[in-house]
Amino acid sequence: MTDSSISSKKTANMLGALAMVLTDNMRARVNEALGLTGESVAAVVTLGANPGLMIGQLAQALGLTQSGGVRLVERLENEGLVRREVGQDPRAVPLRLTAKGRRARRLALEVRARVLDDALRCLDERQEAQLAEALETLLYHTPDTMQEGYRCCRMCDEDACVPQGCPVETRCQEMPP
Repeated sequence: MTDSSISSKKTANMLGALAMVLTDNMRARVNEALGLTGESVAAVVTLGANPGLMIGQLAQALGLTQSGGVRLVERLENEGLVRREVGQDPRAVPLRLTAKGRRARRLALEVRARVLDDALRCLDERQEAQLAEALETLLYHTPDTMQEGYRCCRMCDEDACVPQGCPVETRCQEMPP
């Protein structure tokens, strides 16, 4: 093994470890703040950024089966966070957040931001800029389909990224319909 392949393997390993720690911390703190479990928070955040998604699209974005998506939406409806709208096709029901769901989404994104701000606190300005550039490149090259784009951004604060040029959204817009 060459030094560069050892270094690349270590970089990938460290990225994986950091991704797991941040994911675990975000999930635990956000679920605790909202009193929710499983993919409920990701569903609320995703629907807030993409109102009108259908149950099947939401299920795919969250890595759930169709029946798992239906059960999740039923739980969110029972919690008063989501409502089904009447669509043209009875099999394709658009979903929207309720006022309670929009408040839950805002709280989830605030808690998520605190976790991420804490993680970045140890970086100086130069290091943060380098990380931002690398993340932009990595995220641009991650999705190959619109559904993968939804999956990438299922816990994203769209207001923080989209106005600046979200790399995932840019990639998805470049994909053929």
